[in-house]
Amino acid sequence: MKGITYLTDEVGQRKAVVIDFDLLKERDSLLEILEDIEDEIAIDLRKNEESSDWNSVKADLIAKD
Repeated sequence: MKGITYLTDEVGQRKAVVIDFDLLKERDSLLEILEDIEDEIAIDLRKNEESSDWNSVKADLIAKD
């Protein structure tokens, strides 16, 4: 993400984030930037999860009704 730099430890794990204040000129608020960072973290945490095909997900949702 442009304007966002992650500080990592020796093994490459993200430990801190640096936010370029110029992003505040492009966004409505700091909260919007933090929400984007949170989304990136969630994506990163789930990138190795097994995926499910749509038909399986749909069947599970229908069964829960």
